[in-house]
Amino acid sequence: MDEMTWVKLLDEAIPLFLLLGLGFVLYRGFRRNQNLLSEREALLKRYLLFRGDKQVRLKIYGDDENIRSELLKNISNSWKNFKRIYDQCLLSLGQNTTKTKRLLYLITLGLLINSTRHFAEAYFFFSLKAQVLHILARELSYYVLVIIGFFLLRSQTHKFLSMKGEAVKVDREILFFPNGLSAEGDQEVLYNEFDPLETAGGEDGKEDQNPGQ
Repeated sequence: MDEMTWVKLLDEAIPLFLLLGLGFVLYRGFRRNQNLLSEREALLKRYLLFRGDKQVRLKIYGDDENIRSELLKNISNSWKNFKRIYDQCLLSLGQNTTKTKRLLYLITLGLLINSTRHFAEAYFFFSLKAQVLHILARELSYYVLVIIGFFLLRSQTHKFLSMKGEAVKVDREILFFPNGLSAEGDQEVLYNEFDPLETAGGEDGKEDQNPGQ
């Protein structure tokens, strides 16, 4: 093959190779992040079930000072263990996201080098003015895909990672009131929904025995 054939082959092969790499990196990064987020969600559900059981036991056996002390100790230790595992999960999420971003930066650098090569070829071998619009339209489409990849990655992790990729520190209010229901007035809405002071259709929490009358 002559020189021009090799150049045309490179023009087609290099962007294809880089875009395939982009897709693979995003797929692997997204899948790993999703697994970690699912693991976090499952961990939170298990802890809430465990914590609820301990709270019930504390309410039932709270009059016994020894049992109460032991239950409070268990609750305190369980929170520490939960927080350690939870933080480790977010740390892994941050590490995987950082790794994915670095690979995306490398692919972007490869695209920039390839774009520079295209403009250099057009300048030295063809008429740059005649080729510039065609090159810009083709090359910019690649960077749109890169920008979308970064945007989707940020959308997946912005609730759990800062802009620097550091894990957001876990807090009881954030865990149990994830939508910012930390104010007393906001929490009262939840109590009114699940534990109302008065039950409709009866008095003192008793249902109406004759709803048809």
